[in-house]
Amino acid sequence: GSRRNHSGVIHSGIYYTPGSLKAKLCVEGMDLIYKYCDDSGIPYKKCGKIIVAVRESELPRLDALYERALKNKVKGVRMIESDSIKEIEPFCKGLKAIHSPETDRK
Repeated sequence: GSRRNHSGVIHSGIYYTPGSLKAKLCVEGMDLIYKYCDDSGIPYKKCGKIIVAVRESELPRLDALYERALKNKVKGVRMIESDSIKEIEPFCKGLKAIHSPETDRK
Protein backbone atom coordinates (compact mmCIF):
# COMPACT_ATOMS: atom_id res chain seq x y z
CA GLY A 1 0.00 0.00 0.00
CA SER A 2 0.91 3.64 -0.13
CA ARG A 3 2.03 5.73 2.80
CA ARG A 4 -0.58 7.99 4.28
CA ASN A 5 1.85 10.40 5.89
CA HIS A 6 4.86 12.06 4.35
CA SER A 7 7.07 14.97 5.30
CA GLY A 8 5.72 17.29 2.62
CA VAL A 9 9.27 18.37 1.79
CA ILE A 10 10.31 18.96 -1.80
CA HIS A 11 13.93 17.87 -1.80
CA SER A 12 16.51 19.80 -3.81
CA GLY A 13 19.11 17.03 -4.30
CA ILE A 14 21.83 18.35 -2.00
CA TYR A 15 22.62 15.08 -0.26
CA TYR A 16 22.73 12.67 -3.19
CA THR A 17 25.80 11.41 -5.02
CA PRO A 18 26.53 13.60 -8.06
CA GLY A 19 25.43 11.91 -11.26
CA SER A 20 23.11 9.51 -9.43
CA LEU A 21 19.53 8.96 -10.51
CA LYS A 22 18.29 10.28 -7.15
CA ALA A 23 20.20 13.55 -7.61
CA LYS A 24 18.94 13.95 -11.17
CA LEU A 25 15.33 13.20 -10.26
CA CYS A 26 15.35 15.55 -7.25
CA VAL A 27 16.61 18.46 -9.32
CA GLU A 28 14.26 17.80 -12.26
CA GLY A 29 11.35 16.75 -10.05
CA MET A 30 11.48 19.92 -7.99
CA ASP A 31 10.78 22.06 -11.07
CA LEU A 32 8.05 19.68 -12.20
CA ILE A 33 6.25 19.62 -8.85
CA TYR A 34 6.30 23.42 -8.58
CA LYS A 35 4.89 23.68 -12.12
CA TYR A 36 2.20 21.09 -11.31
CA CYS A 37 1.25 22.93 -8.11
CA ASP A 38 1.09 26.26 -9.97
CA ASP A 39 -0.96 24.79 -12.81
CA SER A 40 -3.32 23.02 -10.40
CA GLY A 41 -3.73 25.83 -7.89
CA ILE A 42 -2.10 23.84 -5.10
CA PRO A 43 -0.54 26.18 -2.52
CA TYR A 44 3.04 25.78 -1.31
CA LYS A 45 5.61 27.84 0.48
CA LYS A 46 9.26 28.04 -0.55
CA CYS A 47 10.59 28.45 2.96
CA GLY A 48 14.08 27.26 2.08
CA LYS A 49 16.52 25.30 4.16
CA ILE A 50 19.79 25.98 5.88
CA ILE A 51 22.35 23.33 6.77
CA VAL A 52 24.47 24.78 9.56
CA ALA A 53 27.95 24.04 10.83
CA VAL A 54 28.13 24.93 14.52
CA ARG A 55 31.66 23.61 15.16
CA GLU A 56 34.95 24.08 13.31
CA SER A 57 35.13 20.29 12.91
CA GLU A 58 31.91 20.37 10.83
CA LEU A 59 33.21 22.86 8.25
CA PRO A 60 34.98 20.33 5.97
CA ARG A 61 31.79 18.24 5.75
CA LEU A 62 29.71 21.37 5.04
CA ASP A 63 32.15 22.40 2.28
CA ALA A 64 31.97 18.90 0.76
CA LEU A 65 28.17 18.99 0.88
CA TYR A 66 28.19 22.39 -0.83
CA GLU A 67 30.43 21.05 -3.60
CA ARG A 68 28.02 18.13 -4.02
CA ALA A 69 25.09 20.57 -4.30
CA LEU A 70 26.95 22.54 -6.99
CA LYS A 71 27.75 19.37 -8.94
CA ASN A 72 24.09 18.37 -8.72
CA LYS A 73 23.08 21.82 -10.03
CA VAL A 74 20.85 22.50 -7.02
CA LYS A 75 18.97 25.68 -7.89
CA GLY A 76 19.87 28.81 -5.91
CA VAL A 77 22.18 27.07 -3.43
CA ARG A 78 24.80 29.27 -1.78
CA MET A 79 27.24 29.25 1.12
CA ILE A 80 26.52 31.86 3.77
CA GLU A 81 28.42 33.23 6.76
CA SER A 82 27.12 33.50 10.34
CA ASP A 83 25.63 36.99 9.95
CA SER A 84 23.54 35.82 6.98
CA ILE A 85 22.32 32.81 8.94
CA LYS A 86 20.69 35.21 11.42
CA GLU A 87 18.95 37.08 8.58
CA ILE A 88 17.28 33.86 7.44
CA GLU A 89 16.73 32.20 10.83
CA PRO A 90 17.11 34.70 13.70
CA PHE A 91 17.37 32.11 16.47
CA CYS A 92 19.97 29.94 14.72
CA LYS A 93 23.67 30.25 15.54
CA GLY A 94 26.42 28.82 13.40
CA LEU A 95 29.78 29.44 11.82
CA LYS A 96 28.71 28.91 8.22
CA ALA A 97 25.75 27.35 6.40
CA ILE A 98 24.44 26.15 3.07
CA HIS A 99 21.26 28.00 2.07
CA SER A 100 18.89 26.22 -0.30
CA PRO A 101 16.06 28.69 -0.98
CA GLU A 102 14.13 26.36 -3.30
CA THR A 103 13.60 23.56 -0.76
CA ASP A 104 10.07 23.77 0.58
CA ARG A 105 7.20 22.26 2.49
CA LYS A 106 3.91 21.78 0.69
